[in-house]
Amino acid sequence: MDLYFEDGSAYRFHAMWLRDACRDPAHVSAAAGERLLPSTPVVAGCPVSLAAKSAGVESDGSLRIQWDDVVSQDSTFDAEFLRTYASAVAKRIDGSTQAEQPTFSVNVDWLRPYTGYPGVKAPAVNSMRLWSGEGDDMSWREFSFPDLADAHVNLEMMQSLVKDGVVVVDNMPKVDDASALLQFTDDHCGSLQKDPAREEANWKITKKDGAQSISYNKDARLNNHTDQSIPSHGAVGLLLAIHYIDGHGHNTLTDGIAAGEALRRRDPEAFRLLSEYTCDAERDYIASRVDAAQNHTNSLLISTKYPLLQTDADGALWRVQYNEVFRTPSTLPYDIFMKWYEAYQKYVDMLHSPEFERTVEMKTGRLILLQNWRVLHGRAGYQSPSRTLVGGTITRENFYSKACQLISRAHGVDPYRVHVEHA
Repeated sequence: MDLYFEDGSAYRFHAMWLRDACRDPAHVSAAAGERLLPSTPVVAGCPVSLAAKSAGVESDGSLRIQWDDVVSQDSTFDAEFLRTYASAVAKRIDGSTQAEQPTFSVNVDWLRPYTGYPGVKAPAVNSMRLWSGEGDDMSWREFSFPDLADAHVNLEMMQSLVKDGVVVVDNMPKVDDASALLQFTDDHCGSLQKDPAREEANWKITKKDGAQSISYNKDARLNNHTDQSIPSHGAVGLLLAIHYIDGHGHNTLTDGIAAGEALRRRDPEAFRLLSEYTCDAERDYIASRVDAAQNHTNSLLISTKYPLLQTDADGALWRVQYNEVFRTPSTLPYDIFMKWYEAYQKYVDMLHSPEFERTVEMKTGRLILLQNWRVLHGRAGYQSPSRTLVGGTITRENFYSKACQLISRAHGVDPYRVHVEHA
């Protein structure tokens, strides 16, 4: 079927694509967002030779198609829906003009690396503001929690996060539990990832005398690391949120992509070793929380092998996955181990060097949000005795979903238009 649009463009669509893609109330439940199985062409038994018997434009501008088989109901389509998909799925008719204005005017390129679609690429280095240690004058964006109720401000925060790797949120509600953290994540960046070995989605860290786990020993140095480096669900959480609900302290932060790119320039062989060979690690999710005050459920022991530096198909650095606490004996071959270990030592030294490490002061009512595939965090310096923090990780899927919802709210754009743009 050939369709002609008001912007002068014209496209040829497969009839079966139109029949299969129809999302009107006769084919998709608006309440559930699910296809109505008896109406889908594969269940109804539509012939592959399906064609339109008739087609016409309704008074509201929608397209109605009557099909030539006996099992299909009429299909209706919104013109914008068809125009949006046309460039991805239809064949351009020779001689038709191109619209002067793009069909999608909202910038969603910043979100593309987080779609999860096949072949997705890492963010381009020039799309990020890489930063180094204390001498770097590049500052992270700070937002006030009440201002995030504006969808435009919320999207600005999310874009700043993927660009800089860090945002700071002040003026969080005064609470003595995780309620403000959950409100922030649910409303503004995607709900917390549920840990299968803990009743709550969030973790809570308070001082404990004689703590066995370094996480709960505030006086000990905690090396820079990415959270959920041994993920309980198979994928490292994209974001990490940390909210101080009492006291104050100092956290260390390092831009792992900046350090990784510096290693690539200075020692390409070290970079190759860390991106090609795996690091062995293991975590007992119950034992590692021996000092926690929260309720924990069934035991969960996970062993993993992963490169410390992870790259996409083009070799772009995509993710840093590292936590010294859970590293186990290496299973690398004899001829490889020492070469790998020297590269490993070099990169870890960079992560904790004045050249790359920064310190951020944390206090009651402040939340810090990190791009957890890129920014490593640790603990150093004085921590007040009352220091209490809650936090948790957010999956890529939750982040992308929330961004699409906010784009829809701020710009009046249906989420499918974002998905097609990224396709």
